[in-house]
Amino acid sequence: MKRTNLTLFIVLMATTIFAQNPDKSWWTFTYPSHPATDSCLLDLRYLNEDFAGQHGFIQLSDDGNSFVQGNGTPIRFWASNGGNLANEMIDEKLDSLAQFLAKMGVNIIRYHGAINPRGAHSNIMNPDTTDVKNIWRCVAAMKRQGIYTVISPFWPHNGHMGGHVPAEWGIDGYSGKDDMWAVLYFNEKLKGAYKNWVKYLYTTPNPYTGVALKDEPAVAIIQVENEDGVFFWTMQGIKPALSKMVSTQFAQWLKDKYGSLQTAMNSWGSDAVLKDDDMAREFVGLYSIYEMTLAQTNGKEKRIKDQTEFYARKQRAFYEEMVKYYRYDLGCKQLINGNNWRTASQSRLLDAERWSNSTADVIASNKYFDPQHTGPNDGWRIDPGDFYGAPSALKNPADLPFNLKHVSGHPMMITESGWNLPNKYQTEGSLLVAAYGGLTGLDAFFWFMPTAVNFNNDPYFKFVEVAGQHPLSRWSNSTPGEVGMFPANALLHRLGYVKAATAVKEQRTLTGIFNRDVPKIFEEKSFDPNRDFEKTTKETDDKATLSPLTFLTGGVTTSYGGSIDTVQLLVPVEKLINKTAQQVTAATGQQKLDYKNGIFTLNTPKAKAVSGFLNTVKTFQLGDVIIQSQNEYATIELVSMDEKDISQSAKILLQAGTIFRPTNWEETAAVKEKEGNKIKGFTINNTGTMPWLGMPCLASVSIKNTVVKKAIQLDAAGYAVKELPLTITNGMLMLTLPKDAYYILLVK
Repeated sequence: MKRTNLTLFIVLMATTIFAQNPDKSWWTFTYPSHPATDSCLLDLRYLNEDFAGQHGFIQLSDDGNSFVQGNGTPIRFWASNGGNLANEMIDEKLDSLAQFLAKMGVNIIRYHGAINPRGAHSNIMNPDTTDVKNIWRCVAAMKRQGIYTVISPFWPHNGHMGGHVPAEWGIDGYSGKDDMWAVLYFNEKLKGAYKNWVKYLYTTPNPYTGVALKDEPAVAIIQVENEDGVFFWTMQGIKPALSKMVSTQFAQWLKDKYGSLQTAMNSWGSDAVLKDDDMAREFVGLYSIYEMTLAQTNGKEKRIKDQTEFYARKQRAFYEEMVKYYRYDLGCKQLINGNNWRTASQSRLLDAERWSNSTADVIASNKYFDPQHTGPNDGWRIDPGDFYGAPSALKNPADLPFNLKHVSGHPMMITESGWNLPNKYQTEGSLLVAAYGGLTGLDAFFWFMPTAVNFNNDPYFKFVEVAGQHPLSRWSNSTPGEVGMFPANALLHRLGYVKAATAVKEQRTLTGIFNRDVPKIFEEKSFDPNRDFEKTTKETDDKATLSPLTFLTGGVTTSYGGSIDTVQLLVPVEKLINKTAQQVTAATGQQKLDYKNGIFTLNTPKAKAVSGFLNTVKTFQLGDVIIQSQNEYATIELVSMDEKDISQSAKILLQAGTIFRPTNWEETAAVKEKEGNKIKGFTINNTGTMPWLGMPCLASVSIKNTVVKKAIQLDAAGYAVKELPLTITNGMLMLTLPKDAYYILLVK
């Protein structure tokens, strides 16, 4: 992939090296094995159905905005990527992964694969039966644990296509190690081959269940393809042969709209003529995506409006055709999502992208929280010498990945995301997703991604050595700070402990969308280290009328196709966002974010939580709960497990997470200059070794509850370690958390 050539300077701020566990106070994280006779006290498998699809196919709710089970019961998904680990795991290990994910609260997984043929001399019409087989294996293994599957069968990145697009495929202009961005939308041969691949995948009986996937309720959602679109920067790099094909199809579209190409040209005027225009050959040139990200005037504005409409309608027609093919030709009974990608301009082009996808049932996006990590191999690994900015989302709320406009009548999913390494503040992620996901109506958030059956105790690339060290995997969420924080937040999300509220209702006309008018609120640019090769300029940096913090006050919904562009505020946004104090309060009052100090609190009847730089405040009163902490950084949560209010609950999960790092991790304070901005962060001197170490938890919890009588500390596998001393006075119980607190069960 192309990458932006940025002039980056690392300036040493201090000579102090921050070494992991300098005073030996950090505790060693382990995931112990237990005999089958032991009783696990924390296992969320019971939240899932006996087997996925037990009650039939996942369907849309009556208003289309959310999911229901086949029997009409509402369902929300705590989700994970990792289905494609079936490529690497024997059946026994795949079963173990499914068991672990179910235990941690996961009820849907995404298989992100590529079933296209691979390698030289392959026939374009033949699917990769190895990948198909692994999809079948994944569906069967996950089904047994009550975990649904989302299948994403194609990504036009050359690495997923086997690193080689042979000439035998017959895709003009694409031979060798070429990405096939946007080819599927315009090339009938590739589209026909794709249909053949998925026909085999969905109509052939699954040898592991005996049921063809088209008839398999355990498959919840079909994703047509991954991360591609006509409104992203990759359209500027399409091959000349495809560009010619697109131009020819654009010319025909213009003839259909205007009656003739000459009439179209006349409507644009002489200031909108491109050198590639050739009336005799009925060939119309294309403006670059960069030009489509800018405000335009006169004839150029009119021409780009037509090009935008052509792109949008062409992409929408493709997804409409795919929906019909899956549903009627193949007989697939699942819900369908078109794509999950973003655009070169979230302000000017994202609604066109989303509108083109809205012919399918479900809308999706891939969006990560940026750890500001840079290095020569930062797309896939963390090397000694790399820099990272160590941001916390609690101090950078505009960058939260779930700040999304939900398209009315469609469930909303984030199909790839995470607080990926080397982020040191991972423990905030799950809580924020569950708390704000419940507020805004987010239906599924897929964490990317597991790299082990449970926790990864060897997340290094041992086949590479840099300065005598091994690089660390940056895409593993099998860490104490990420997957380890699932249980409390899976409960919070799936049991609906957070009250929902809508803050903004927007309506956009197709005219405004095709004209690329900047809406009053839009999503900030999302992050992806392997695809962020565009250079942002002041010209492309549009400003929204409504602050991006609006997304933290309640849900933001949009609908397409009205007669007038409107924005309706349903809550007092200006009162909920205090820019002076740098605080945001949700419309329900249940979530509060102090982004100046980096502290988030959640206060609902059935869940209480605090996350962030707690020693700046120390004491937090959350109704019947008081949390006190001296921690530099921590996330502490109490979630009812019996669906009663915390004050009445007889079973409460107390979950604590601080900062986790590999043993012997070392970093030096530094500043990096990027495009004129100074980013404070760290140079990584040593990527460390295993095991993981946890910063001590320095906290206590007091609860007004007369039911709970015992506090049992659990290990990372959910088994009892010891009973903790619990002070009970006048209906108040007080517990001082041990330094190695992780999971604690409060019971009667």
